[in-house]
Amino acid sequence: MMTRNTIGNSQPLLEIQDLSFTHVGQSEPTLEAINLNLNAGELVVLAGATGSGKSTLLNCLTGIAPEHTGGKLTGQVICQGEDITGWSVRQRSRFMGIVLQNVETQLFTERVEEEIVFGLENWNFPPQQIQELTQAALVEFDLMSQKDWRIFKLSAGQKQRLLLTCLLTRHPNILVLDEPFAFLDTAGVQLLLELLQQRVKRGQSVLLIEHRLELLRGLPNRTYGLEAGCLNCWDLSELPTPAESLFQTSASTHPGPRQSNARIVLQTHDISFGGYPAFPNFKVVAGDIVLLKGDNGCGKTTLLKLLSGLLKPNTGWLEIEGQDQTNKKVVQIAQTVGFVLQNPNHQLFAESVSAEVMQPGVTTAQAQQLLEQLNLSYCSDKHPHALSQGQKRRLALGAVLARQPTICLLDEIMVGQDATSLELMLKALRTFTEEGGALIFTSHDPKVATMLQPHIIALDE
Repeated sequence: MMTRNTIGNSQPLLEIQDLSFTHVGQSEPTLEAINLNLNAGELVVLAGATGSGKSTLLNCLTGIAPEHTGGKLTGQVICQGEDITGWSVRQRSRFMGIVLQNVETQLFTERVEEEIVFGLENWNFPPQQIQELTQAALVEFDLMSQKDWRIFKLSAGQKQRLLLTCLLTRHPNILVLDEPFAFLDTAGVQLLLELLQQRVKRGQSVLLIEHRLELLRGLPNRTYGLEAGCLNCWDLSELPTPAESLFQTSASTHPGPRQSNARIVLQTHDISFGGYPAFPNFKVVAGDIVLLKGDNGCGKTTLLKLLSGLLKPNTGWLEIEGQDQTNKKVVQIAQTVGFVLQNPNHQLFAESVSAEVMQPGVTTAQAQQLLEQLNLSYCSDKHPHALSQGQKRRLALGAVLARQPTICLLDEIMVGQDATSLELMLKALRTFTEEGGALIFTSHDPKVATMLQPHIIALDE
């Protein structure tokens, strides 16, 4: 593990002293006696299993917890020698730049350039400096061609890049980033890695949560793992790569050959949307695993929405089980097609984890088996929105699989999973396809493609 010299004086930029936090309604603490220093010019990585409390720790540092979440916090958070434990989120943001997992909660304006300007205006930068910083940011983050785009039309990866642009333009002393690589394509990942290294060399400090640790080998000054509420030192060079044993017997080095008499479950015919050129025509047969591959903004999510009926094509048509879907309602299509969205908060509605899976026609045994498969049995009585983002994605998948659809559409739901949780999720999907289901998904994580060995449909921007 590479270690650089600390920049600046000997006083840490950020100190966490004996910090413990207990969520509302819980008797045991989520975090217990956490001690951590962050020095100027350091990149520190925080890893650990999904639901281990990593995001909770960041919420405690930034003031979100307990101010906005409730709960009990003890210990101290000290920034540049000053105790900020009682400070609000806004007060702390003078020193900290924060990126949360759900980027949609941190974007406020209608257009890309307006969003960058908005943040600088909130901090009373002089008008001339705002214009200079905004133009420099558009160039540095390769957003000049998108400056007039409407934000709601951006892909998740494009929104993530925009939020990082807004954050880094202000040059805060401390960057607190919760899975900032989650939705970025290869070029976006490389750009962010370069920018973070540049900022660290300038003396800024970065505290980063990430599951894809292979992206970071050789970069962090220190890496910590959260387990059972406690913080432990990790050495990235000694960590094993994610195991693939679950798939060694069922996944070959190439996608499985299709049987000549395989049943066609989905077929597209020159479908297009929003004035863009038509998507490639393709067929999907029972048992297929298909990856929609392409850079941020190339239309992967739009295509999935067209396949699910959430959007209607401007041209062409779609067949499912040999029937034209043009005049069918979303609720009719949903009887055959299950869709797990990028943001799980948009499709979890029940009062408990178990109730989310216990849908009409699903037996108690089936629900319990799904929750066990996805490592959610232990939290079956919790409210879905009390889960971590990674747990929510697994629950949303379980709720869709419980309906036993013919086709399952997944939009970047493998993010936020530790290695074990990812394997459990992919094993459940492998079982779904082996039983005749068809899977169409998007993912920027090469591990997922390695494990599932999908047929690939490349989408050009």
